Amino acid sequence: LKKIPARYFASSLIPTPVIGTQATASMTPQATFSVGSRLASLDGGILNALLGGLLGSNISLSVMDYNALISADVSVLSFVDGLATQLNLTGVSYSDVLASKATVGQIATAMANVPGLGNTAKAALQTIASKSTSTVQIPLSHLVDLGSVGKLGLGQRPAGLGVDASALGMLTAAAGLANGSKQVDVALGATIPGVLSTTLAIAIGEPPQSSPWLAVGEAGTVVRTAQTRIKLLFTLGAGSNPNLSGGISLLSVRLPLNVEVAYAEAKLTDISCPTGPDSLKVTIAAKPGVAALKLAASDTDSNPTAFANFSNEQSFSDANIADASLNLLLLKIPLLQVKGSAGADVTNVNPTNLVFNKTEIAAKIIKATPTRDLTQTLTASLVNDLSLYVGPLGIIGLDLTAILGVVKQPVLALLKTVTAPVDTLLYSLLDTLGVHLGVADVRVTGATCGRAVLVQ
Repeated sequence: LKKIPARYFASSLIPTPVIGTQATASMTPQATFSVGSRLASLDGGILNALLGGLLGSNISLSVMDYNALISADVSVLSFVDGLATQLNLTGVSYSDVLASKATVGQIATAMANVPGLGNTAKAALQTIASKSTSTVQIPLSHLVDLGSVGKLGLGQRPAGLGVDASALGMLTAAAGLANGSKQVDVALGATIPGVLSTTLAIAIGEPPQSSPWLAVGEAGTVVRTAQTRIKLLFTLGAGSNPNLSGGISLLSVRLPLNVEVAYAEAKLTDISCPTGPDSLKVTIAAKPGVAALKLAASDTDSNPTAFANFSNEQSFSDANIADASLNLLLLKIPLLQVKGSAGADVTNVNPTNLVFNKTEIAAKIIKATPTRDLTQTLTASLVNDLSLYVGPLGIIGLDLTAILGVVKQPVLALLKTVTAPVDTLLYSLLDTLGVHLGVADVRVTGATCGRAVLVQ
């Protein structure tokens, strides 16, 4: 930029100088994307129990409320504007706000005040904000990284680049961060037909450092989910025919299920517009987390601190699957323990390229890496692989093989009656947490092939 300045007296002495200034702008392709944002299947009771456990409060929202939160997207920049007001930050950039900390209550309040949010979703967020008793201050940079957009002042918007996020996805991510690596214990009661009681323990680890849930960035930017542990114990009755042959009676059956899911990641690898803006394509390399599933007893069953410590690997052993009694003439053995264990691993961990076009980005479509279908076969496969035995009783002449032959099939048959609903429950939990077995869910909500950024 050149300019000839106005001169009044010196022009008669020296030539008029030309003053020049120069600035360099870079056209940088950028995209907004997140990982682990699918919340497709809903169980209001599970969501209430889980969110309540994470937030340390009693949450009571309806499925309609949760559906409203799932379908609602919030403007992340408007959300940060609202947080700045609550935190009394003025005259700062978005990055300055994200360098601060906030409670889940403050986050939910800021989300509720984002313009354009539906009344049902707004009311649900206000309820969660009022019910949240957690005083944990969340580093906001662990939730959102705005990249170069963060340099903008509050109230400013980047041209051509949308920055939106799922309301419920951001809320559950914040709740997980507020909980840290602590354990959440929930008694789900008799939520499955044929199951007398269900207890749930969940531990959510810290996401890897410098890896937020949602990011705005250039090629090479990475977002990751948190590592997750789930422990489910289903207690079943003895079935409709507890009295078996040989004087054996089935007393109870248990299904102890342990799930550990390593973090999934999504890496932005390319943004291109080969023939113009309408040909916009964003490529994400998505890697699902390794999942280990065990129908077994864990060394952390009696140690909640160890369960929530992700630096220590869990070890597993045979679990007490069933209790039975034995009547032999005058001899009554009140308790026989049938033990066993089984395991399965999901190791589909090679990155898969997911390509989003302009239409899919505008519709905020969620794409998932392919994996083998586990939805209805997960628990069933574990049950089929279960190796049962009767522990030694110290009674001379007692044929344990014969006892197991009588007990094994009724136990397996009873377990198989609940495998499908157990799978549904497990996937509802994973959906709520934003993690999935062998799957990485990715969503791109905005992208541009060139946004001018002043670099000098």
